Amino acid sequence: MELSKRKELILGSIVEYYVETGNPIGSKFLVGALPFTVSSATIRNEMAELSEMGYLEQPHTSAGRIPSDKGLRYYADKLLKICSPSQSEMLRLSSGVDHFEGDAKLILTEISETLSELTGSLTAATTPYLPDAVINNIQLLPMGKRSALVVFSTSAGIFKSRIAKLQNDADYSLFELFYNVCAANFIGSTLGAITKASVQGIAASLGERALDLAPLIVSLFDAITDCSRTELIVRGYEKLSASSLRSDAPGILELFSKREITDKLLKENTSGDVKLKIGSENGFSALRNASLITVPYRAGGNEAGVISAVVPAKTDYRQTVPLVKYAGELATQLISGNINIYGKDDLNG
Repeated sequence: MELSKRKELILGSIVEYYVETGNPIGSKFLVGALPFTVSSATIRNEMAELSEMGYLEQPHTSAGRIPSDKGLRYYADKLLKICSPSQSEMLRLSSGVDHFEGDAKLILTEISETLSELTGSLTAATTPYLPDAVINNIQLLPMGKRSALVVFSTSAGIFKSRIAKLQNDADYSLFELFYNVCAANFIGSTLGAITKASVQGIAASLGERALDLAPLIVSLFDAITDCSRTELIVRGYEKLSASSLRSDAPGILELFSKREITDKLLKENTSGDVKLKIGSENGFSALRNASLITVPYRAGGNEAGVISAVVPAKTDYRQTVPLVKYAGELATQLISGNINIYGKDDLNG
C-alpha cells in the first residue's frame, strides 16, 4: 500500500532517528525535525494511523513510536537511498585481496573478515559451486626433488593448487607423461565430470608408471574435488555479543552451525541484486530481531555463491547495504580475474 507523502516523511524520520539513537520518537520532536510546517496534533494523528496500519509500534503506553518490521520494510523498499560506500571503505575491503586473484576461498575469507569489521556484524559466504566449469589449464611447478605444486584453472576464472609428494626424484619424463595424461583425460572436462571412479580408471590405464604418477593425479583430483563443492565461510561471531543482538546470539550461532539450514537461508536470497530480509521475514525465531543482507557474486558469467551480513533489524541500512553490495561486486571482479576495483562507483552506475 502506498502511503501519502506526509506519512512517508514521518515514517522515514522515525526510522532514521530510531536506528541512530535506539529511542522511541514523539510528535513534539517531529515538529522540528520534519521539512514542512505542521502541528503536533496533526503529527499525532498521522502516527496513530501509521500504527493502526502496522508501520509503527508503541513500546509503552506513554512512550513515543518505533518502526515495526513492516515499517522497516516500507522504508527499505520505498524510501531508502542507496549510495556508494566511501572511498576509504572500498579501499579497506579491496586492500590485501587483489593478490588472491582467482583463489575464491581466500578471496571470500578475506572479504568476509573485513566486511565483518566494517559492519560490526556476523558475515557468511559460500564458496563457488560450479560443476559445469571447464578445466582449461593444468600446470606443474617443481618444489624440490620429490615434490611439485599441481595447479589448474577453470573457464570460470578460478584456480586451485595442491602440493604432491613424489615417490621418487622428479624427472622430465614423469612431468611429460603427466601433461599427456591431463591433456587426454582432464583438460576440456567439466569439474562435475571428474569422479573418483573416472580417476581410478585413468590410474588403471597407466600400467607400470601408475605408482609414479599417483601422487600427482591424486593431488589434482583433491584440488578438483575441493573446487567443485561449496563451503561455508563464517566470520565475526564475536560481533554478535557486542551488538544489540547479544540476547539472540546463542540462537543465531546455533542456526549458522547447521549447514543445511544455512544453505536454505542463503540460497533463498540469491538471484540478481542485493536482498534484504527483515526480522520475521527470515522465517527463523533466532533472526526475529535481525536482518539478513545478502548479495550474489558471479564467476564465469554465472551466479556462483553469496555473501551475507547479519545485522540488527533496526540498523542504518544506508551504511550497511552499500558495503555488502560492494563486497559482492569485489568478489565477482577478483574471482573472475577483473581487478579494476579501486574507486569504481558501480552502485550508482
